[in-house]
Amino acid sequence: MPVIFCKKTLAKINNFKKEKLQGRLLMVFIAAYFLSISAFMLLNGMWFSPDQFIIAGLVLALFVAKPLSFLRDWIPFVFLFLSYEYLRGLAPKLGMGVHIYPMIHVDQFLVGGVLTVNLQNLLYTPGKLHFYDYLFSILYMMHFILLLVFAFFLWMKRRHEYKRFVVSTITLAYAGFITYVLYPAMPPWMASDDGIIPHVTNVVSDTFNSFVQNVHLPSVYQFMDPNPVAAMPSLHAAFPMLVYLFMVDIFGKKARLFIIYPVLVWIAIIYTGNHYIIDTIFGILYAYAAFYAVKYFYKRKERKEGELTPAPAGGEARN
Repeated sequence: MPVIFCKKTLAKINNFKKEKLQGRLLMVFIAAYFLSISAFMLLNGMWFSPDQFIIAGLVLALFVAKPLSFLRDWIPFVFLFLSYEYLRGLAPKLGMGVHIYPMIHVDQFLVGGVLTVNLQNLLYTPGKLHFYDYLFSILYMMHFILLLVFAFFLWMKRRHEYKRFVVSTITLAYAGFITYVLYPAMPPWMASDDGIIPHVTNVVSDTFNSFVQNVHLPSVYQFMDPNPVAAMPSLHAAFPMLVYLFMVDIFGKKARLFIIYPVLVWIAIIYTGNHYIIDTIFGILYAYAAFYAVKYFYKRKERKEGELTPAPAGGEARN
């Protein structure tokens, strides 16, 4: 008997190790897949849009034999996000006055001037791109790719958390949209173009214009009209923060090191001339609000479902 027990135990341990190794290899494959596609698109001056991502994700879902499940779970998410992007383009057409000076005054109060101008005077060289220009430009573009890749990871490994993350993302996006309608805010590059603040270079445009752009993939985004006065709050600041909050909530203290990524994105969006300090702060606050509001909603929902669950026959429900 002891010998049989030991053999069964060893078999379980080996199966567990094998499944764990397979899971890690799958995650490495997923990461390599999306990194290679992302690198290709960025080098061609593009970035993932939700409709392009669903095609890339579907191809990967075919490898793990979950195409129907992928379409069922992702099409509503992509549809809602595309709806947000479409509505975001309508915001400046509603006739609300554009706010310019409050964000500038906050920068001046905090750092004695416009931080974007200060950083570019210190780091940017006209006509010459440094490694950090490429780094910050890629970080600026990657915020959305990271959001989708992290959602895909949750869909693969933690389906319940994927749903909560999607609800949090959509909540955050539409909260931003409502703010854009009620409080249109001019970004630094536009204020510079209008002569309101000293010269600011659109570093992202300069950087991606230096890449060879000979590939153009079809996307419904080409029919979207971007909102140029959607600086407050910065969803570029908010989305990486939302990912960080979920990582810490799911994986604990070991995920806290990921805070380096959001911080670099926050520096990037200010340095490249797309946001002021206060835009970034409000983006972070919106991420916290969306995360905890949705978490509270799900906990309350689970508690109500637990109360409605009938007690087992022949005994009382356990506390």
